Amino acid sequence: MTNTGPPKDLVLKPSGELVVTEPGTVISGVDVRGSVYIKASNVTLMNCRVMSSGFAVVDIAPHVSGAVVQNCLIDGTGAAFDGTGNQGIQGQGTFRNNNIFNVENGITLLGHNSVIVGNYIHDLRAGGTPHYDGIQIDGGIENVEIRHNTIINVHGSASAVMIDNYFGPISNITVEDNLFAGGSFTIYSDASFTTHPIVGVSINNNRIAPGRYGATYFKNNLPIYRGNRTDGALLIRRLNLGPTDMVLK
Repeated sequence: MTNTGPPKDLVLKPSGELVVTEPGTVISGVDVRGSVYIKASNVTLMNCRVMSSGFAVVDIAPHVSGAVVQNCLIDGTGAAFDGTGNQGIQGQGTFRNNNIFNVENGITLLGHNSVIVGNYIHDLRAGGTPHYDGIQIDGGIENVEIRHNTIINVHGSASAVMIDNYFGPISNITVEDNLFAGGSFTIYSDASFTTHPIVGVSINNNRIAPGRYGATYFKNNLPIYRGNRTDGALLIRRLNLGPTDMVLK
């Protein structure tokens, strides 16, 4: 998508792996070969390219708040064995207008109060036996907004968005005005892993190209589900977003 990643004419400064420990740091215009580790609050990573075969390309520590990752190209290389190169962004924060690919999971949330807007997550690729998800929310998470993203998972496994209670309860997840394609089911909300509840999930006005078995899988919870359309394949073809034959019929 042309509105994601750094500006095409921006000359990026080469860098190795970055470990950010100073609160309020702004990193912009850098070509990082290695992971970025954000270990301080209110750090902004913007207009950068980050390429890494590490476990997470951008890794935000669990205690950190106020992280922003914006207009970055995030490349997990796609060649590492299962267990490395798996997460495009891991952590919590505001993630806006990023181009994320060559990973197992585009964005894996680990904390509360995240905003995921305008990202393009595509060409999911990893070694080993990957379980591909565009956005993965595995419990112990609340207050998340997921809006205006395009997520294409051409694999017939997992999802564009996975919401489950594996590591704890889930509450207040809003999924609106996105374009999603593929997976086994395209959107999961599955509370069957533990006794922790999933409440306050709202899935509205999305364009969906259903996965191998359908558009949604809801178990042991009842998300609000309104205004969604299963015409996502037509929109993806119109936008010419690449080789999606495995999921688009």
